[in-house]
Amino acid sequence: MKHPNAQSLAKRLLDARIRRNDMIGLNSPDPHRITDDEIAWAEDILATHLDACLRQGLHTDFFDAVEEAIDFAQRQERAYEPIPEGMHCHFAVVVLEERNAD
Repeated sequence: MKHPNAQSLAKRLLDARIRRNDMIGLNSPDPHRITDDEIAWAEDILATHLDACLRQGLHTDFFDAVEEAIDFAQRQERAYEPIPEGMHCHFAVVVLEERNAD
């Protein structure tokens, strides 16, 4: 179960971003306007991200997290999958090695 603050914060962050875009005219009627289904998907993505950060004690950039969640939702990206209940991740390390193109 997601941390209740994560769900609430995700909803408030997305609502604020959508209201801000409405005020400056970015959400005018067009084919790229975010739908209710996309908003729900973005909220789930963002809440899962915030939940993981809260549980691990990590700080996150809210602006970037909101933008990425909306981008994922608008692309209808289904590669994102919520962390299954009962599964815990302590930490992950990813090492990328630089390679020459030669």
